[in-house]
Amino acid sequence: MRHASDARLRLSHVHWVLADQVLVSGCNFVLAIIYARALGPTTFGIYALLTVAQQYFVSVGVSLVANPLVTRAPHVEDRQERVRLIAGSLSAQLVVSAALALLVVGGLSLYLASGTAGISGVTVLGLAASSFALPLLEWCRKLCFLDRDGVALLSVDALTYLPILIAAFLLAQSGSLTLDLGVLLWGATSILVAIAAAMRLRLPCDIAAARSFMMQNWRLARDFIVPFQAQWLGSQGMVYLAVPVVGPAGIGAYRSIAGLLGFTNAIGATLDNMMPIRFAEVYRTRGSTALRGYTARFSVAVLGLPALLLLPLVFFAEPIVRLLLGDAYSGYSEILWAQALYVFVLYASRVANYHERARLQTKRIAVSALVGTAVSTLLVIVMAREFGAIGLVWSTVLGALCALLYLVFGMVDEIRRG
Repeated sequence: MRHASDARLRLSHVHWVLADQVLVSGCNFVLAIIYARALGPTTFGIYALLTVAQQYFVSVGVSLVANPLVTRAPHVEDRQERVRLIAGSLSAQLVVSAALALLVVGGLSLYLASGTAGISGVTVLGLAASSFALPLLEWCRKLCFLDRDGVALLSVDALTYLPILIAAFLLAQSGSLTLDLGVLLWGATSILVAIAAAMRLRLPCDIAAARSFMMQNWRLARDFIVPFQAQWLGSQGMVYLAVPVVGPAGIGAYRSIAGLLGFTNAIGATLDNMMPIRFAEVYRTRGSTALRGYTARFSVAVLGLPALLLLPLVFFAEPIVRLLLGDAYSGYSEILWAQALYVFVLYASRVANYHERARLQTKRIAVSALVGTAVSTLLVIVMAREFGAIGLVWSTVLGALCALLYLVFGMVDEIRRG
């Protein structure tokens, strides 16, 4: 009876998670189209460069705080110790978020002082606010996954995304959507929701708890910060290297067209939040052999979607891009099917990462990410000069493939050695 009850609870949670990801992926998909059409390739390219930085700060927060929390918590059985762990991680997250916001203000203030055109003080304010709030929101989302609280998860994301979507649509319809307002929408909405979500937990927060959490989990944080920052550089941060070659318009085309497959990122985010916990439970209760069998079965199931995307996009990429983004982007349509290939490799890498995280083999994940980043970063300028904006995608594909092969060969070698 208990196992049946647990299964029903897990299934109910999955339904809430799927509803949440439909909301998030749908909003992101529509927002990318609204922003791209309203701003045009060049201005949208500048917006994309700012959001890449924004996503970097989110990955820092996730690496330092949220991922150590969800990796450690499934192994903590004492209730009081678990509460202390969560409270300490919230304190640490607030400190990290505040530091990221100050870093944005300092860095972009220097950029403004140099007299370089492209952004304003409003943009700085909006990016600083979102750099504080989005990592904190991601921490709240991880806690919802950890507690299997799908209702709270859906509420947080609905309050974040729907106001931004409605405001962006109305501004675009009136012809008033600008770069400044686009960035400010994210900052204003996310900071209100993040503060409300953190206060709702009513957990004690102080510097001592934050320091204690970081000291106790420094090894996990170290092993997460390396692969996540390496993955960011190899898949997103490299656009900064390519800007001198393809220009803001090329970056705008690359980011907007790749964003059309954003729903796959949302599905991947769902897997990233749920499956490491599930893989850890399998390993803890049933051992290495069961974990390998579970990984094999999960691989077959999860790689079907990106495989099905590849063939249709080869033939229909241009009409899809023209329909959704407009004629200004149709010359870059090949990016769409190349991005689908990247998604396939990335999904395969996810499965290997879950297996290694369950066994706390985070060092191998870190090294694989460094290998992938080195390949994609070294190739991006050459590929961009040779193939234009689509060269950015090919460099990420090759980097992700090398990272995956490193993980797979390491796992196979370990199995052979017993």
